[in-house]
Amino acid sequence: MNYGQRGRELLLDLKRSDWLPTYNEEGVRATLQEISLHTDELTDLVRAAQRIKNDAINEAGESTTTIQNNSKSNSTNIPMTNRPSLILHDASIRRNKRCLLAYHAYRMDKLRALRWETGGTLPEEMKRVLSEAEVDFFEEYDRLVSRFVGGALAGGSSSSGMGNLDWNADLVPPQENYIMVRVVQSGLGKIETELCGVVDLELGSTHYLPRGDVEGLVRQGALVQLTGEESV
Repeated sequence: MNYGQRGRELLLDLKRSDWLPTYNEEGVRATLQEISLHTDELTDLVRAAQRIKNDAINEAGESTTTIQNNSKSNSTNIPMTNRPSLILHDASIRRNKRCLLAYHAYRMDKLRALRWETGGTLPEEMKRVLSEAEVDFFEEYDRLVSRFVGGALAGGSSSSGMGNLDWNADLVPPQENYIMVRVVQSGLGKIETELCGVVDLELGSTHYLPRGDVEGLVRQGALVQLTGEESV
């Protein structure tokens, strides 16, 4: 049996994906089943070694009290012939657990980052690759973040600047204040910008607008930021 292969394949799926691969429920289940099989094998080996030791003690004609004392004091005294198998099964269990933890932790990190990138919107094409539990995690995380941000904004004073802080802004300061964008989603209507007044976001139209007024729509995929060559 090729121990640990299914757990390894889960991590390789993450490595090959641009964002996240479709949640591999079958691979996760197979890895859990392999952990269960290793645990059963490990338990059987320990019990078999214990029976052999007790039989040897009984054959020596020792009293029941002596047998019990020896059994307690030598409970971890596994025969050398069984130790390689014990080490193999234990290592396989630990490896599979690490693979499962890494697989799910990586996906959760991606979902947390996505929440800040989209402002709480879960794009449909990304939702399709998630499990139901991951969708629930994203929605619950969004509620926690929204509650935290709402409390911070409500408690922020104008002197501290907390009341005007945009929690969804880029972590890295942008190099330009204005960006060229193209509308790729219909039904956006008009928005009011701080410096450019009211702008009608008609499907297919191109606009040169302050980044802070439209970066939320860019993250949601309603607008596409253009480079200099694309805007010509």
